Amino acid sequence: MTHDPPEANFEEIARRFSHLWQALNADADNPYSTETRQMLLDRVRDALDRGEARLSNADPEIVANSFVLEALIHEGAFSQVHRARHRDLGTLHAVKVPRPKHADDPVLRKLMLREADIGMALRHPHIAATQTVLRLGDGRPALVIEWIGSRLAELLPRRPLSLGDVTAIMTSVLTGLGAIHAAGFVHCDLSPLNLLFAEGDFSRLKIADFGVALEAGCRHRQFDLAFAGRPDFASPEQTAGDPLDGRSDLYAAGLLLSLLLRHCSERGERLEALAIHLSEQDPRDRPQNAKAALRLLGGPAKRSVET
Repeated sequence: MTHDPPEANFEEIARRFSHLWQALNADADNPYSTETRQMLLDRVRDALDRGEARLSNADPEIVANSFVLEALIHEGAFSQVHRARHRDLGTLHAVKVPRPKHADDPVLRKLMLREADIGMALRHPHIAATQTVLRLGDGRPALVIEWIGSRLAELLPRRPLSLGDVTAIMTSVLTGLGAIHAAGFVHCDLSPLNLLFAEGDFSRLKIADFGVALEAGCRHRQFDLAFAGRPDFASPEQTAGDPLDGRSDLYAAGLLLSLLLRHCSERGERLEALAIHLSEQDPRDRPQNAKAALRLLGGPAKRSVET
């Protein structure tokens, strides 16, 4: 068996790249539509980004020459979240990226860019703000999100809650859900891991992570996902792969309320009854929307869509 010398391989690569470049830039008789040309250009750019990153000795702890990745704060099956500091402003941010081994996963890339679109469309005091999207040196997207100090999941094992704490948390959650649903989306991943707060102020708690969010009436299989979300908080209709609406998030809110009450130092029968009502198996037996659930909680229902 004989092998072509490296020079021959380089010449063939250069020839093919030149042919592609000429085809993409031809003004007349272009064989590609505008959409196809843009897709091909993006793929060439991605390939060059990944190749440059593998050859480069650049510091991997700095993103876009602007954000220093200070700590890995959460690692999921497909993505990582880092605490980052802006090098010039000194401000803290959360930076969410696909894990390096999933850099070439087209479905994950599509989902993360979609998450960015949804996150940047939502602006509300009880929703963690997506601030911008960057491209890493290896072509992966990086979502820059406002920094909020703590996850509710980290607090629950450390100290008991009061009924006032539980009510404040649920008021924030249902108010945020009202805004998400009013914008036409279903969060699909409500759990203590995705509820953030700063300095113990539950009245300013925010919902984060729109990685598996859907437009109301859609189902996850439309995005090549057999199932998405956390099984212990997913509604029956989400588990079954049915089209979802805001009542699916209310089911998760009911399970969340039950969990909070188990960590509560006081007994709250009215809240226990609400938890059962929110987490009814049949969505028709749950409150119609987050605004109605807020009324049952005793919170400011009007804020759910107007804040």
